[in-house]
Amino acid sequence: MLSSKHTALKPLLESQNGIHLSAYLVNHGDLIDLKSQLRTVILESKDCLNDAMSPEEVQRFLEPLDSLLDDARMLKRINGNIGLFRTFDSFRVLNVPVDVEFISQIATSFHVKPLLRWLQADREFLLLGLEKDCARLYLGSQDSFKLVDSVLFPDSFKGINSFDDYLSLRDSREKNAKQDATFAWLNDWLNDLTVSTKPKLFVAGEKSLVAGLHRHLAYKNAIRTPIANSFGKHNVGDICADIRTVLKRESRVALERSLLEFKVLGGDKRLQRNIFQIAKAVIQGKVRKLVVTDEMSIFGTIDKKTGGLALHPFDLDHEDDCILDDLAQMVLSQGGEVVIAKRDDIPNGRPILAILDDDGSVLDKRAELEN
Repeated sequence: MLSSKHTALKPLLESQNGIHLSAYLVNHGDLIDLKSQLRTVILESKDCLNDAMSPEEVQRFLEPLDSLLDDARMLKRINGNIGLFRTFDSFRVLNVPVDVEFISQIATSFHVKPLLRWLQADREFLLLGLEKDCARLYLGSQDSFKLVDSVLFPDSFKGINSFDDYLSLRDSREKNAKQDATFAWLNDWLNDLTVSTKPKLFVAGEKSLVAGLHRHLAYKNAIRTPIANSFGKHNVGDICADIRTVLKRESRVALERSLLEFKVLGGDKRLQRNIFQIAKAVIQGKVRKLVVTDEMSIFGTIDKKTGGLALHPFDLDHEDDCILDDLAQMVLSQGGEVVIAKRDDIPNGRPILAILDDDGSVLDKRAELEN
């Protein structure tokens, strides 16, 4: 069964309380440089953790990072930038295929704005390639593409499309019935693989095969127009590139539309600009949509009962966190929408804006999610 990238990242996005180490290493393909960044993470983390843990606890907490420094084979295998996420109970190393700045941070939750930007910009997709004797299913994104499964069609399926003119009416009906049964089975096979995730599905193959499939395909996120009218090893790479181009364009359009809503509201009372008022609205579950910049951090703490903020000029200790990051996580946990944008793209260059929803629908949505 397939799982989505969002599902894989969800534990990081929702992790709260306790000490969290987040680090993003910029990967230029230079292992010496990566190890230098990792040493900086370890040194800065020790300084921050000394006020919160005993020396033995600090050593145990940083042990996985020390091991990674001693044996850097994992770092060598990662092509993109690298995210490190550590709590006392877990340690994850991620390939993060979007631009990041070097960050090393100890806080009460993970620093997730780069992960949210990754989710926003890099949509996963499925490609179902139909050949005369088989179907192949691929899962892809902007930086990955892999074969998930393939199935061989029964012998009775072969030759149906080319020689119908020579078949008797009865034989033709029997073969078409077997073809329909094969495509119905293919629909069930696809549904079984995608129970927990429904990325956009593109189909490629000869016209009559695609038409036959669509008569039985119940997958809700399927694109009806074939991405290509033939499929095979000779063109699967080109098809993947075409899909990535389509999805990259759709992501840009979606971001522009999201930002347009903030611009259109202008002086509407539902548009909140003040970070102190936004924090209170978030705690009350009244924020439907939030935009924050990932080009700056505002450090401090949030009173999770009142929404009161204590802002600090810099990261003071292990309890300080980026307020923008924390508010984004809270809105997501309530079922709201979060947009990550460059500061210049946010109206008036603000670091944060929120669209309020006075009817409490966000709270209702949170209740639905909890159920």
